[in-house]
Amino acid sequence: MHHSIKRFLFIYVTIAVFVTYGLISFASYLVSNEELSELYDATLQQVAHTVAAQHLAINDNTHLYKNNKIGSDTKIDGEEEFYVRILANDGTALYVSHSQVSVPLPSALGLSTQKYLDMDWRLFSVKANQETIQVAQPVKFRKMTIKETALSLMGSQLLFIPVLVILIFMAIKKALSPISTLSREIQQRHSHDLKLFAEDEMPAEIKPLVHSLNTFTNRMSDMISTLKRFTSDAAHELRTPITALKIQLNLVEQAKSNEERELAIDSLKGGIDRSEQLISQLLTLARTEPNNLLREMHPVNMLSLVKECIEDLLPQAHEKLIDLGLNTSEELEVLGVRHEIKVLINNIIGNAILYTPSNGKVDVALFTNDQNIILEINDTGPGIPSSDFDRVFERFYRGESKNVSGSGLGLSIVKEIATQHNAFIEMLNINPGL
Repeated sequence: MHHSIKRFLFIYVTIAVFVTYGLISFASYLVSNEELSELYDATLQQVAHTVAAQHLAINDNTHLYKNNKIGSDTKIDGEEEFYVRILANDGTALYVSHSQVSVPLPSALGLSTQKYLDMDWRLFSVKANQETIQVAQPVKFRKMTIKETALSLMGSQLLFIPVLVILIFMAIKKALSPISTLSREIQQRHSHDLKLFAEDEMPAEIKPLVHSLNTFTNRMSDMISTLKRFTSDAAHELRTPITALKIQLNLVEQAKSNEERELAIDSLKGGIDRSEQLISQLLTLARTEPNNLLREMHPVNMLSLVKECIEDLLPQAHEKLIDLGLNTSEELEVLGVRHEIKVLINNIIGNAILYTPSNGKVDVALFTNDQNIILEINDTGPGIPSSDFDRVFERFYRGESKNVSGSGLGLSIVKEIATQHNAFIEMLNINPGL
């Protein structure tokens, strides 16, 4: 299911507008009801007091209503009409404005609401001398007026809702336009275009997304650069052993005696072993490149791992009559990738065995100081010229030791693994050894 932020905002904001409109309309009705009721009550009182004032202005009321036709209007037709009745002290009607309308007699002076013959009436009564002046109005007419007023207001407000919804839609479209622009820019880019996206002109809400894209782009750029460099180096280094294998294979084919053939085959085997070692080292280097997403850090028991590595390398050390052993050890743990740390330890100890002459020594120590866990390997080999201390970590660099078999990748792999585990390497020449 495709989820559109624009559609989501439009639908829910529109719903919110209509809900708000309904609440405002309801509140308007309540306010109108209260205000108009107060207005009508005030009008009732004003009419009653006006009639009372006229009544009081005449000193002799004996003949005031004698010739006045009672009930000149038969019915109340709308909310603008009021029922007026003047009662004598004995309850006799002296004057009635609507003769065919039945209105309850006043139960008390002032404002009141009474139900009479299934109709609600709002009444106001006041005394003038001995007479009672009563003004009344049907409640249903009031409610009808309030309803009409509220509907009129709601109708006029309703006309503006489409305008409001259109303005909201335009605002949402404008607010989300940077995302559309960014999307088009991403779609139009070629796979080799890894330039960063501009963050300065982006809204504050989208900047984290653009920043994350730029971070990912930087990682991709680093990964592609590393891959290109690795591919170039690997292609260059593989070309030489493959050429040597072809020459050695030709020597096998051209051998004229069994002795020559045996020598050529031995040479071919040695070339295959060197090629196998080189390819193995290249694959190890590829697995330890930066940004490898498959790497997971776990606690690693360093003492157990060092003992395991020494045990694996003992046959190689015995073959050269080298004394390989663990001198100092502590139970220590580091957070890392176990197989990578094992490659690091194997490469360092393996290098020490490779470059140490027969009957030499390789001592391994594992200990800690106040700040670091330290893995120390001492050998009795020829050491490394101090001028080569930095270069030995370059890929395929072998310095002056070209007479020793190797690919020149061992220390490069060690450096890569150490960097990814926030470790650092120090080298020091001793007399003799490294």
